[in-house]
Amino acid sequence: MTLDSRLATVVDAARSKKAFRIRLVDVKDIASFTDTFAFMSGGSDRQNRAIAEAIEDALKLAGERPISREGEANGNWVLLDYGNLVVHVMDEETRRHYNLEGLWSAGRELELPAETHPASDARP
Repeated sequence: MTLDSRLATVVDAARSKKAFRIRLVDVKDIASFTDTFAFMSGGSDRQNRAIAEAIEDALKLAGERPISREGEANGNWVLLDYGNLVVHVMDEETRRHYNLEGLWSAGRELELPAETHPASDARP
């Protein structure tokens, strides 16, 4: 699975659980521990856990498992570490407080894949 298809999988899984403010940031030239960050928000700890679980399930179908998972107990910030991809699912307050996107602003923003709509969602 290429990184591009993996990122598309992450974004699609997050969107399936109504994640918002999704951002992908390429940090391979400025970080020694990962290549890409995925940042996204959920509206509650329950939604954050559901988003993280959807991402983990989708990547598991492609044969990938996280190296580690953090934050599931309280749910305001769930982190999935896949080595060269680190996924952050946060509520808005936590996201503003830690401002990781600001800390990694020297990274290159990646374009999100287009949204796909299942045929059952098609309107006549």
